[in-house]
Amino acid sequence: MRNADVTSVTVDDVPLQPRLDLRALSLNGYEWGYVGSGPYQLALDILAHEVGDRRALGNYRSFCENTIARLKADTWVLQGDQIEASLQGVVEVDMTLEQLLNKVRGIS
Repeated sequence: MRNADVTSVTVDDVPLQPRLDLRALSLNGYEWGYVGSGPYQLALDILAHEVGDRRALGNYRSFCENTIARLKADTWVLQGDQIEASLQGVVEVDMTLEQLLNKVRGIS
């Protein structure tokens, strides 16, 4: 929920805990409706809560770009099955396309 300049995100009426221990993407809190540091942190933290740390780290970027950035309302709800569905068929690699192609070609 967003009210004036304050945002709050809860899971089952309990505030979502920032997972800065996984990756500190935003020190200014959560945001949504665009791609940026606040939405990326929100995506990471929702996924860490819902699907675990490792899967969250591998998928938070695409989850942000495909789901969190598209949330336009000040109040919204995401269900677990919606979160899981948004991850289906997504494979995220932690390297640039050039690095991936060089790896496939056997070039260091």
